[in-house]
Amino acid sequence: MDNRIKVLSGASPFPPLSPKRLEAAKAKYGSAVDQYMEHLSLGDPLADQLTACFDRQAHGKGFHLLVQALDQGIESVPDPPAELVALFRQIDYVPSWVDWERMNIASRNVLQNGWLLAMALAAYAVPHTYLATGNKPLKHTGALLYSTAKRYALTTRFVTEVFLPGGLHRHADGFKNAIFTRIMHARARQQILNSGTWDPASVELPLNQAHMAMGLVFFGYFVVVGMRRLGGNVTQADLDSIMLTWRYVGHLFGINPDMVPVTEEDIHNLIDVAFSLEFDPDDTSRQLCRALIESAPAFTHIEDERTARLFVKLLYGMSRRMLGDQLADQLGYPKQKHRVLCNTWIALAWLFGKVPALMPRALRSTIGIEFWLTRGAYDLGPYVSAETGR
Repeated sequence: MDNRIKVLSGASPFPPLSPKRLEAAKAKYGSAVDQYMEHLSLGDPLADQLTACFDRQAHGKGFHLLVQALDQGIESVPDPPAELVALFRQIDYVPSWVDWERMNIASRNVLQNGWLLAMALAAYAVPHTYLATGNKPLKHTGALLYSTAKRYALTTRFVTEVFLPGGLHRHADGFKNAIFTRIMHARARQQILNSGTWDPASVELPLNQAHMAMGLVFFGYFVVVGMRRLGGNVTQADLDSIMLTWRYVGHLFGINPDMVPVTEEDIHNLIDVAFSLEFDPDDTSRQLCRALIESAPAFTHIEDERTARLFVKLLYGMSRRMLGDQLADQLGYPKQKHRVLCNTWIALAWLFGKVPALMPRALRSTIGIEFWLTRGAYDLGPYVSAETGR
């Protein structure tokens, strides 16, 4: 699997989504390029209509109706708006391919190695999400609403809850978090389009269907690749479980099923098409990646300055090792240092995965799921404030 993911960025001399880039991609991938381009201009009709409905309600009422429907069911809401009913008709439906037992297979392996999960996110998966043109919405909203550490904490908490056994069951926190995230995306999309700063000639919509589908790949498949490159033992059964889990996340996010990968081959086909068209590093990519890595001490509550500096250097080295020198150079990473320390880290990760009893007790406290549930934020305060005025 890992051998199929090579350096993906900078493969074309033409700008992202330019006519020449599109022409070259269509010559290689055919109609899959047309499908991708179509979904670049599509949002989330159910969530977009619901946020518009919220704007017609008394301030804050729509959000409270959403919370009530999530907590008690849509049937508990008296005379619910048609837009809310439509959303819950879709998210309350559990597709026939959902298999909770299969989806739980990866939970034990992934969650007991929570530090590998977080490292794979920060050093490998998330930097790919920052590549252009997928980083445009962050320029308008994300970088303004949350600090880098806060945004990563929110992401880590959501990904952790996705992997909890039963985390996506109807009344679980992971399910609710997925729906809140979906509505937050719709609200951000509306705000960006209304801001007057989004280029009306752009071929893509903010937070569009194609980029959301790629998000499933980055936060699911690329996390597995990153964990393996760090020495983690993620089996094929684990991978299949993770892919099925993120397929269901795609359903909860309202992504067109035609865009959601089902098999590993589907994933690679989507990656090939997406990177043939876009996802090149730019100045925003470099700023976001540097901010992410350099905020790591704040996220992990490292207060000693010397330890913090060493940790940042280690993260740069680990990220460079996983991303490859070409992409790391394009992102402005420091040249490789601490190679021996990085190799030792990976060797120990492999050893502890094989023989957990060898792991020092002090390290165990930073590996289990409890650590990442406490570090990961589940604070909807900024969203609640925006919706309710409090």
